[in-house]
Amino acid sequence: MAKSLSPSTFHNGYRQAGKGTPWVIESKEIGGEDDESHWITPPSSEVLSSNVHNSLGLNTMRTWPTIYDGTSSPHGIPKWWKPTNEVDVLICGAGPAGLQIAVSLARQAVNFRIIDKAAQPLIAGRADGVQPRFLETLHSWGLATEVHEEGPLIERTAIYKDGKKLMFNTSHQSDSRYRGLHIITQGQLERIYVRDLVRHQVLVERQSSIVDFEASSDQGPSSHPVSIRLRNEKTGTEETIRSKFLIGSDGGASMIRKKLQIPFDGVSTDIYWGILDCKFESDYPHA
Repeated sequence: MAKSLSPSTFHNGYRQAGKGTPWVIESKEIGGEDDESHWITPPSSEVLSSNVHNSLGLNTMRTWPTIYDGTSSPHGIPKWWKPTNEVDVLICGAGPAGLQIAVSLARQAVNFRIIDKAAQPLIAGRADGVQPRFLETLHSWGLATEVHEEGPLIERTAIYKDGKKLMFNTSHQSDSRYRGLHIITQGQLERIYVRDLVRHQVLVERQSSIVDFEASSDQGPSSHPVSIRLRNEKTGTEETIRSKFLIGSDGGASMIRKKLQIPFDGVSTDIYWGILDCKFESDYPHA
């Protein structure tokens, strides 16, 4: 389950356990208390990442709403945020798929907007690891290190059934520099993408959803043939924008896919995966 990383410091030239809040930059470190600094540390908050706890305490995730909550930030919207009603691409859904597309478009100078019905990135759950090929893609965008440093690396796998060992060997191997399964939750990955978009002065438009959309085939190739009606669930206001492309990355219950009558083939299973944040007491031979 998702949990905030413990404080650390590089004071002695290498990473070691720290105390307090080392991520907060004091004013004296950037010019002194009398100088008007161009940058301050935004306020952080701790949100519960699990409804079930144990003797090890509560599981919380440290987050910075000013950065991660986009247009739902409790501290308002930046002055530089000026979205237009005509864009090249509208991305519906700010999960890993939608955010990855946004990160790519930002590097190609494509005009786009990205919306999501949630008020903040995912806190915990859903996905727990990424493969080497994924890290190679992020490396081309300069983001691989941020993912690589988030969690542990799995290079061996053991599988038992009814007390009988079925497999114990190296796993997730490749010729990539990022061999192994890199453990990172979906919410942590979303935050890495969101941070990168903020660097490109792009905000995720939170608590927004598509009411309806229609595409016209009567206009020229340089026009914006897709008309989309958006609703802000927080304020109740509606807005119509036009785009050249509409990307539906809004999950398994995608409203866009259903309206286009695109089937969603697949099967459901009764297999459940989980990650335990615990102290293991077991006779399991490879714990």
